[in-house]
Amino acid sequence: MFNISLNKKLFWIVASLIIISNSLLTFYMYTQNKNLVKLRAASRADSLRDYFISMRYVYHHQFLNSSFDINETTVGFLPAHASTLISDKFAEISKDKITIRNVTDRYRNPKNKADKFELEAIEYFKQNPDKKVLIKQIKQNNKDIINYTSPLIIDKYCISCHGSKEEVFPSIVKMYDAGYDYKIGDIRGVTSIKIPLENLTSETMDGFYEITFLSWSSILLLLILIYFAIKNLTLKDVKQKIVLEQEVREKTAHLEYQKNELEIANINQKHLFSILRTVADCNQILITSKNIDELIDNTAHSMHSNTTFASVKISLFQNNQLTVKSSIGLDEDFNITPLEYDVFKNNRAVLLKSFDETLPDECREKVKKYNITEIYSLPLRKEHYAKEAIGVISICTTEIKGLSEEEREMIEELAGDVGFAINSFHQKDAINHLSFYDLLTNLPNQKLFEKHLTQALTNSNNSKNYGAVLFFDFDNFKNVNDLMGKEAGDFILTNTADRLILTLNKASIISRYASDKFLILLENISSSEDEAAIIAEEFANEILLLTKEPFSIKEQFFYLTSSIGIVLFFDHNVNIDTLLNQAEYALRTAKSDGKNIIRFYNESLQNMTKSRSSMLQHLKEALLENQFFVNYQKQVDSDSKVTGVEALLRWQHPVMGLISPAQFIPLAEESGIIKELGAYVLREAANQLIAWKNNEIKKEWRISVNVSPLQFRDIDFVTNIKNLISSTSMNPTKLRVELTESVLIKNQEDAMQKIKELSKLGISVSIDDFGTGYSSLVYLKHLKINELKIDQSFVFGLETNSSDKTIIKTIIAMGEEFGFEVIAEGVETKEQFDMLKSLGCKYFQGYLFAKPCMAYEL
Repeated sequence: MFNISLNKKLFWIVASLIIISNSLLTFYMYTQNKNLVKLRAASRADSLRDYFISMRYVYHHQFLNSSFDINETTVGFLPAHASTLISDKFAEISKDKITIRNVTDRYRNPKNKADKFELEAIEYFKQNPDKKVLIKQIKQNNKDIINYTSPLIIDKYCISCHGSKEEVFPSIVKMYDAGYDYKIGDIRGVTSIKIPLENLTSETMDGFYEITFLSWSSILLLLILIYFAIKNLTLKDVKQKIVLEQEVREKTAHLEYQKNELEIANINQKHLFSILRTVADCNQILITSKNIDELIDNTAHSMHSNTTFASVKISLFQNNQLTVKSSIGLDEDFNITPLEYDVFKNNRAVLLKSFDETLPDECREKVKKYNITEIYSLPLRKEHYAKEAIGVISICTTEIKGLSEEEREMIEELAGDVGFAINSFHQKDAINHLSFYDLLTNLPNQKLFEKHLTQALTNSNNSKNYGAVLFFDFDNFKNVNDLMGKEAGDFILTNTADRLILTLNKASIISRYASDKFLILLENISSSEDEAAIIAEEFANEILLLTKEPFSIKEQFFYLTSSIGIVLFFDHNVNIDTLLNQAEYALRTAKSDGKNIIRFYNESLQNMTKSRSSMLQHLKEALLENQFFVNYQKQVDSDSKVTGVEALLRWQHPVMGLISPAQFIPLAEESGIIKELGAYVLREAANQLIAWKNNEIKKEWRISVNVSPLQFRDIDFVTNIKNLISSTSMNPTKLRVELTESVLIKNQEDAMQKIKELSKLGISVSIDDFGTGYSSLVYLKHLKINELKIDQSFVFGLETNSSDKTIIKTIIAMGEEFGFEVIAEGVETKEQFDMLKSLGCKYFQGYLFAKPCMAYEL
């Protein structure tokens, strides 16, 4: 018996448990990897089978449609023969030695003869017609192989070659004696795929062996650590006397160290003060210098006056090259060294302490001659975070300890001040430029635009040709700044400026007016007012297309739309301010008419404003006199089956007749009446659901109701919905609330809470006009919504505009990613319907299926 101590017993118990556990884990991983080999083989075989069968199917139909007569010359076009040739070629070029063949027990081509394993598979599928795949591991030619087979079943198109001899092509009968009298559903043979396990096993098991080696290595290391840990537990404590003596020695040494450190700190403090004095003197030079040359020369001399700086060299980037402007101390050097060029190019400081053979011989000789200990080279920048340098300052020191961290920080601060001062001189030349150009986009500003416009009016008067001013503004741009920050907004503005410059080469001048607004001037368009209007509108449409292209910010795509106001001018008699006000008025009209559109200025727009107060009064009377009613428009699936309807508010005035929602909805929103109108539509929808309760078909329909931002933000909105449900006893799961993106963006926390409460009630939520606003994953992932509704403006341009198609594809992909339903509105043609289906859209609404109508007409 071994006399084993308690600690050693503990070690062997722990070691045994670890080894047994790891052995079990290793065995389990081994079996899993073996199974993975077969799964990979099966997966690869599935893909090969699908591709081979699809190719043969297409080839077969092409052959049948070609009406070829089969003879010795054209036999290669026979699908079975061609697939055999393809199988041969595939076996020849397959790196993994994989083979794929269609084989049969009644073969025409000897190469299609089934071997014994394939004959067993054919018999298996005949006895088990419901089976689609048979996978076996076989041994063939002394190699382990996965044999994957699937049945070849006679289809209708196969009868032309394999039916009775009376049914098949005569040329087939002449060529072959076998392979006839098959019927639809018979098993002709199998698609046989043989995959050698050698390569798959090697790929899979190599990783297993690596993991196993790492695992056991880790176990061994762990056991060693455990052994020494347990061993250390048995060591005797150090005697108290030794501990006390050690503590005394350590404290004595620490006190001595502190004394030396204080002496060194005192010396360093005096040295730092001298550097600080030099920096202060240089800053005074920066303030008083009259030009760049004086600034650089005096700064270099002032720095060199401090013995820490053995030499000072300042270079600037001028005329597309780095040029030495001043070199003081040691051997005055007016050549740019590779080190200085590297500092300038990469815009980073370099501290050189080791002077090996990588340095030029001239530099090493200089270092040795003057006992240089460090070379510190820094970029000069016009501001601290500038991405490019404007010059370089290089300092050599002979101090034994080199430059301390505090000294380098002072030098860095001085280099920043020098760069700023140099840039200040440069900026004096740019002041005139800044007076007439926008700082962010580098486009002409309003002041320069007005100068051009003044001249354009004179030119128009002389040439008798119309010109135009286009006032362009993004829709809902504030959402970008609010949610992504000003940096993202600035990126969109600069990117838009670049797009406008690259695309709109016919514009006389493109200007950033303010914020996200731009002005564009067109001159000498046409002598005809109508023709000039058409050309200006075409030009504006180009801008709309430009702004629809997605903006990529932080690996996200943002889609924005814009509105454009246009005013035409003909002579110099019109006032510039008046012209710009008219263009801005047209822009506001475009905004109020639904955004993402173009509007011209004319006198009728001014007349329209006079009738607003009258229209508002009519609106209030309409509520009291029940002039409103609700129409319903069907919503269908990809099979044109009705799944629901959208409730649409209509106004029938006793004198003015039917008034368009585009006229009264914006006014209702501005006046607050929209809350009462929204409540009315919800009540009508609830009553209609009750009316359809006993209808076998319509009881399954869902009603979608638009809820305005003002109505949704009402603190009692959810409470009012609850009261509506309780008072009508309607089924809340058949009610869907449609909200615009702006509602969700402005106060996400409130929106999330209300949507959560609506979801608890069973009411679903749809995002209306999706794609015309922020359209980001940022809020989609937080809000419990059910549907995205593609705006009809994108559907309208689907067939002709690639940007609209891309946006729709993106919306559908987002819907699939989050599990939302996606419905396209405004579908008016079968071509749009088919294209939307091909893109993956499953629900639709539009005049192609049904126009809005009364409930009894549905």
